[in-house]
Amino acid sequence: MKKIMTMMLVLAFSLSGYVYAQENQPDPKDHEKIKALEIAFISRKLNLTENEAQRFWPIYNEYKRDVNQVMLTQRNNPNKDVVDDEQRILDVRKKYRDRFVGVIGQPRMNKFFQAEREFRGVLLNQLKNRPNKPMLQRQKRN
Repeated sequence: MKKIMTMMLVLAFSLSGYVYAQENQPDPKDHEKIKALEIAFISRKLNLTENEAQRFWPIYNEYKRDVNQVMLTQRNNPNKDVVDDEQRILDVRKKYRDRFVGVIGQPRMNKFFQAEREFRGVLLNQLKNRPNKPMLQRQKRN
């Protein structure tokens, strides 16, 4: 079962390279595909029971909404401070920490935050290694 899930994730990540191919604005459908891949990735890493999943995902959706709101605010702030930006994200994580611990326990809450970071790394790696990568090409320095 683990091999099948791993193969499905690898295939999905391989296909996700096409998500951003030669597009400046990602298609909303592609965003949904990435979200589904993230959910599958985190589910596999946390090995959630059905009961835990029913309680975890609504909290996760609230958490993700709050993180996205902070990131959107940061993106639109021309006078942003990187340290303050990181602190705001950390504050959101702390806000949800006890709720996650209540559902999945401390060790798996730590695993969750690691899995979330790992997923971003895997996704970025896929984007960097796709054949046509106009969005991530390095700019030449003068």
